[in-house]
Amino acid sequence: MPDIIQERWKEKQLLHPKQATPPTENKLKKSSSTQTSKARWLYVGKAPDLFPLPPPIRKTPKRHAEFDAKLRKILPRSKILQFNPKDYYTGTEQVGSGANGAVIKAIKRTQSLPSSTANRSLSSNPPKNKSPAPPKQQQKQQQSKGYVAIKRCFIEDHDTHHHSYVLRELRIMGCLSHVNLIQLEEACLYDDHLWIAMELMACSVFGLLFNTTVGLSESMTLFIAKECLQGLIYLHAKNYMHRDIKCENLLLGSEGQVKLADFGLATPLSIRNTSRLGTAKWMAPEVVAESPYTENVDVWSLGITMIEMMDRVPPLYYLENSAEIYREILYGKRPTFNFATPSKAMINTLEWILNADADDRPMAKDVLANIEVFESQGHLKCAKKSDLATLVQQVFPMKKN
Repeated sequence: MPDIIQERWKEKQLLHPKQATPPTENKLKKSSSTQTSKARWLYVGKAPDLFPLPPPIRKTPKRHAEFDAKLRKILPRSKILQFNPKDYYTGTEQVGSGANGAVIKAIKRTQSLPSSTANRSLSSNPPKNKSPAPPKQQQKQQQSKGYVAIKRCFIEDHDTHHHSYVLRELRIMGCLSHVNLIQLEEACLYDDHLWIAMELMACSVFGLLFNTTVGLSESMTLFIAKECLQGLIYLHAKNYMHRDIKCENLLLGSEGQVKLADFGLATPLSIRNTSRLGTAKWMAPEVVAESPYTENVDVWSLGITMIEMMDRVPPLYYLENSAEIYREILYGKRPTFNFATPSKAMINTLEWILNADADDRPMAKDVLANIEVFESQGHLKCAKKSDLATLVQQVFPMKKN
């Protein structure tokens, strides 16, 4: 009988030859020792902390970083103070107030200044190529040297609306230059306050009236008004309106200078302005009505200011309630003098300026041209700069050091 099992086994061996048996453990060791050219397999993982890394540098976020960036963008570097203003200025005497804060008189501490800043700002040695100043001029320079007017504004990060007013005021003072506009000396953001240092003047027109018993003469009023109009013409040409013309914001120098100050409510002419902003008794009717208005609202406010200079008070001095003031401006009689006795030409000029219809009200350049025509014809008489200087020095005598 054939062996079927054996035959099937032989067939399998022919189809699937026998594989080589794996080497023994001793043979593996020998073969691995002979193949020394191959690199050993290493475990790839996180390297051990042989040298611990230093802690990461964490910079504390700068206070009011967004406002500081905007400040540095609108002002030249020479106008930005780089160190603590408390070590740079000293003084606590309040000399006025503005839309964005109180104004104090301060003096620069020359001992604490870096040499570069001290040489730039407070150099007391005259240039070698120039002759020394006359004694009187030297005395004036010594009395005014280092003095500034400082306004401190509290800065809050969430109050971006207030930021726009402050930055606009800085842009006008720091970037626009005119003899009838107050100029920025320096600005510094320190802690939560913005320090704004401006040129110091002797007084405001309001301060001059407060320290006298009578209003200004018509000729003196015209001189101050003409100087203010020149500043307004320049400001309007630079695409801004002031919106807060009044005696308190007209500053006077001891040499008869007149400068327009406090640009906290100034606004561009390129946008549509309808906000009721300003000081109530000096507002134009269209501002009170919150209708669209243009730069000739400053002309209306100047007309009220001219009455204020001669009367010592604005026309609606007897009203305190804002609603009553607004009602009188919109529906009352045209503003006029209550105490002074102006000339006919002055009355005609103010009637033209204080036109309730904004479309028929003149612009600043038209008012200045009209005053100069009346002056050339002898209808109006304008004081001189020296006359104003004499008056300011009489009321506010310069202190001797």
